[in-house]
Amino acid sequence: MRLKTYSAPTMSETMELVRREMGEDAVIVSTQKGADGQGARVIAAIEELPIDEAAVCERPEDEKIDVIATIRQALTYHGAPSRLIDRLIDAAGDLDEEDPTMAFAGAVDSSFSFEPLSEPNEGKLIMLVGPPGVGKTITTAKLAARAALSSQPVEVITTDTRRAGGVEQLEAFTRILDLGLKTADTVKELGDMVKALRGSNGASSVQIIVDTQGTNPFSDTEMDHLRELIKVSGAEPVLVLAAGGDAFEMADIAASFAAIGVRRLLLTRLDIARRLGGVLAAADAARMTFCNVSITPHVSDGLSPINPVSLARLIMPYSSSSVETPYKIEAA
Repeated sequence: MRLKTYSAPTMSETMELVRREMGEDAVIVSTQKGADGQGARVIAAIEELPIDEAAVCERPEDEKIDVIATIRQALTYHGAPSRLIDRLIDAAGDLDEEDPTMAFAGAVDSSFSFEPLSEPNEGKLIMLVGPPGVGKTITTAKLAARAALSSQPVEVITTDTRRAGGVEQLEAFTRILDLGLKTADTVKELGDMVKALRGSNGASSVQIIVDTQGTNPFSDTEMDHLRELIKVSGAEPVLVLAAGGDAFEMADIAASFAAIGVRRLLLTRLDIARRLGGVLAAADAARMTFCNVSITPHVSDGLSPINPVSLARLIMPYSSSSVETPYKIEAA
């Protein structure tokens, strides 16, 4: 599936850009205001590798869709674990819905929780955690950019001081945003920085974003160190995982981070992931709440919230043409 972000002064102009480039089969994943509160921003997707092109494209308009079979086919293609597939199928079967995408969205809604990271809030402290190479630093930059563009005071701290180029990469982004970057080499240094930023009473109007070094979820030593960072900072840890991984591996990784108190899951690299079964498996195994997604490595594209319907649109190959759905682009 190919995803792309479109921006224009108005929503109608933005939708026209989507229609012109992706055609009438584009799926609208999310719509938002522009980064500065002006204009419109749309994330659209188009399936480049249909599950069964003949079945999808040549299906007679009056042919009744087998909702359960369609959902099972999609989940199998995405590599979801069989037990999870069966649970979602059972949940979808309990719904009186003829559209496969909407039926699956209902099943997702009853099986998973969703809570997007809110717009920058005073005193909010977020710590991005995860294994190496999943996009924590880019995500940190995106969160910092969102706060800066909202005129919210923000401080960025990194504990990723040992990886070659780790500090320099984040510093390049904060410099563009005219923000300072603080580095914490030890647990104590992080604790002292947070206390100083929050003041003697523990309250502050400054949003604090902490980027951490990549952590091996199967190393007791590394996970204990991360646990201490979370404890001393008082931050909410958010797990960052790249989409497209093996379902069982992603489930094990998420479960390891859940064991140290991580409750929310942020997904990256949706633009280059074809199979999303691992995403479902990770949230299910760890009982984590989906929050946001990143679909490009470009900081200016920001993060997008995700909900049951937008996740279902990414999983399902098509929706019944006999049911009007808000995400299909109508002809002008």
